Amino acid sequence: MESSHLDCRAPSPALDSTKFIIEPGAHLVSEREGYTHHGIYVGNGQVIHYGGFHHSAKRHPVEYISLRGFAAGKEISVQSDPGAIYTGADAAKRARSRLGEDRYQLLTNNCEHFCSWCVLGVGHSEQVRRCLRNPWLGIRMLFALAREGYTISVAARNGLTGTSRFRLGRIAETASNVHRHVRQRIFLLHYLTGQRMSIQSNTRQRTSRVLQIGVPVMFVTALSACVNYAGIHSDAKPAEPQQYATHQSLPAEQGHWPAANWADQFGDAQLRILIDEALKRSPTLDQARARVAAAAAYSETAKAGTMPRVDASYSLTRQQFSNTTFVPPPFGGSWQTENRGLLSASYDLDLWGKNREAMKAAISQYQASQADEEVVKLTLTTAIARTYNQLARLYVLRDIAQEEITQREQIDRITAGRIATGLDTEVERKTAQANLAMSRAALKSLDGRILATRYQIAALLGAGPDRGLQITRPTLGSGDEVRLPDNLPADLLSRRPDIVAARWRVDAMTHDVKEAKAEFYPDINLSAAIGLDAFGFGHFLTAASRTASVGPAIHLPIFDAGELRAQLKGRYADFDYAVATYNQSLVTALNEVASQLADVRSTDAQIVDAQTAQGAARQADKLALAQYKAGLTNQLTVLNADVNALSADQAVADLRMNRRDQQIALASALGGGFVDTSNAASAPRADVSGPNTPVAAAR
Repeated sequence: MESSHLDCRAPSPALDSTKFIIEPGAHLVSEREGYTHHGIYVGNGQVIHYGGFHHSAKRHPVEYISLRGFAAGKEISVQSDPGAIYTGADAAKRARSRLGEDRYQLLTNNCEHFCSWCVLGVGHSEQVRRCLRNPWLGIRMLFALAREGYTISVAARNGLTGTSRFRLGRIAETASNVHRHVRQRIFLLHYLTGQRMSIQSNTRQRTSRVLQIGVPVMFVTALSACVNYAGIHSDAKPAEPQQYATHQSLPAEQGHWPAANWADQFGDAQLRILIDEALKRSPTLDQARARVAAAAAYSETAKAGTMPRVDASYSLTRQQFSNTTFVPPPFGGSWQTENRGLLSASYDLDLWGKNREAMKAAISQYQASQADEEVVKLTLTTAIARTYNQLARLYVLRDIAQEEITQREQIDRITAGRIATGLDTEVERKTAQANLAMSRAALKSLDGRILATRYQIAALLGAGPDRGLQITRPTLGSGDEVRLPDNLPADLLSRRPDIVAARWRVDAMTHDVKEAKAEFYPDINLSAAIGLDAFGFGHFLTAASRTASVGPAIHLPIFDAGELRAQLKGRYADFDYAVATYNQSLVTALNEVASQLADVRSTDAQIVDAQTAQGAARQADKLALAQYKAGLTNQLTVLNADVNALSADQAVADLRMNRRDQQIALASALGGGFVDTSNAASAPRADVSGPNTPVAAAR
């Protein structure tokens, strides 16, 4: 980012004229000791900034401030944001829209978050990111804020304003080291909790000095001990369809995407009935639905982890207490019955978003399982349609075989007549009978294949084999004209359920990575309990048996022999695998569409030539049979012509059925009417370096 500098350290009236130098909507930054303050210039010498604790011990909202007050005796820079979406009056308008907002948070909603939102449309803070990656830089910033806050608090106590505060700051720097560091840490504690620092009496300061010094030191130590995942990252990135060359293989033909009832184009009502029946009772689909239900339950469990928990318990214990421990007589050495009833509550503050990221990951996995269910539906309907088309193919081949039997029966009769006239011998008669028997065997084979295909369809329906016996002969038509829709590569992302599922898994792995990063930070759990605890039953329900507890529990990893780093590396490996799976799904989808389209075009051309060959072969067969009957040719010529005609008929039938099968496969490759409504294809892609940044790609 480029910056132009304005020296605003000198308290000069010329500062008021800067409205002619700085354009409204400019992103202003002012370097302070240890941190940088940000604001949006709105003209007339006024700046809108998130006040926070800017030169104040009290938190301030988004507010106006003069340019001189914003500078606070420091140098101002105009920061240039190359990726700015809002500039000039638009940026100033966005800044004004948040005037009065009072939700300042040092790590998640500070002045830099505010200004980046005004200019870039998304709030982020490079200062926070650097501090999280470099704990010592964060410590330096915290103590700089504490030093500035201490100066302001002392100035407020003594009624000092304006430049007197800066003089007081220079005087404070020369104070004794012990006094200065103690007071800095006192303010640091109040600053981090977002509360105003109160000036306590000398007596109270002496009694709580250990606590006031110890808590900030523990907090800083925790930060320095936990943030140690530097160097672990991933450069994997989901591919975009535009990066693949598809213009020649997948031309825009102004076609339409398949509808959900794409199978109706073939005009067979029985096919629609079979598909509907399969979608209702197929065990394969039931398995997919069970996986969706399990994922939904898991997401609900993860969501429960972000909410407070309240429990009740009761225990009755009969115990003999030792006479040599902390229990004094008369209880020591005696048997006692302890009654304990508690009502407890706990809440994980989740400061770093670990539980929230786990919930988001579970929700993404749930979305992926829903897309997987659509994959199963599409696979099932495609399998039924293609198997049904195979049944139609077998019926057509059976018709051809039946015609061949009729033809060879005629040849056998002609051969018998020729033997009676002495034109043929028993050799030709036996040859004709052998060919007739082979044709009848082929017919029986086709009948067996037809029955097996019916059973196969019944299995796809999730029904018994008898259901297959009820399937009648298919009456499939040729289907609609094949034309590809426009903008196919880009729109395919939301039309293929397998791509959508892969995309949601990338998103889930992204949140898993951020959850693993949050493990490096301290966990703070608040708990409280109230109840009754007494020996025996006589005093259990009395006021004297009341017991209560409340307090925080802090867990911070300091040394784990690299366990957390290894866990994060594993999450990144899972993320890389998910990205690779998504990219492969996209490549496979594009190539499936291109391959099926090429097969359809090739089959269309082959059918024309095959029909020409079929017509010629049939004419030759008729002529040979007529000549054989008239005694002008021999049986071998007739048999050759008959075999050629049979092969031509079978070739045309196979090509027509292949054409329909390829059309079914193309409809499936285009998603089979599926439309994604979960916005997975438009999920944002960003950096996963921060624990609170929503992303779908990692670095």
